Amino acid sequence: MKAGVGLVAAFLLMLLSDYLKVAEQRRWGNACFLLGLLLFTASLAWGMALGSWFSVALPLRVLLFLLAALAALLEAVSLFGALPARETYLGQGETPLVDRGMYALCRHPGALWLPVLLLFLSLGLGSLGLLLSGALAAGLNVFYVWVQDHWVFPQTIPGYQNYRKHTPFLIPTRASVKKALATFRQD
Repeated sequence: MKAGVGLVAAFLLMLLSDYLKVAEQRRWGNACFLLGLLLFTASLAWGMALGSWFSVALPLRVLLFLLAALAALLEAVSLFGALPARETYLGQGETPLVDRGMYALCRHPGALWLPVLLLFLSLGLGSLGLLLSGALAAGLNVFYVWVQDHWVFPQTIPGYQNYRKHTPFLIPTRASVKKALATFRQD
């Protein structure tokens, strides 16, 4: 329960961050975003620490950890490798549009990989608390990126409205997979 309250508060801080960025108060917005990320991480850890545990056979545990590591890599590439991290998370000016690689796959690949990461990690650890906290976090994250997609990014990223016409919101399509693979090969 406490982890859930922390997760809701974390996403409220991140929403406040976006509001401040739209209001051209990026410095305060960046601070709220970083605080939200810290609270998000602490809340997931809190959910894991307070939750119950179940046993997982060692070979299955190894497989689940490998899948979690792959999802973590995809999450990191989506949020920090494919985007210009400094301009996106700490910059004071406009955020540049990225429509190649992961961002040709869908408009919010981080929200695509986060539930996969949390699912495999919680199953690998055998943590029911992390599984439940992760499910809440994934749901809140979909709402968060929906708000960003419909309100924040059209105001803060030049060309975003046109990008929305050609790239799926969250679930990749055959065409977006082809485009993403083609742009990965070009880079």
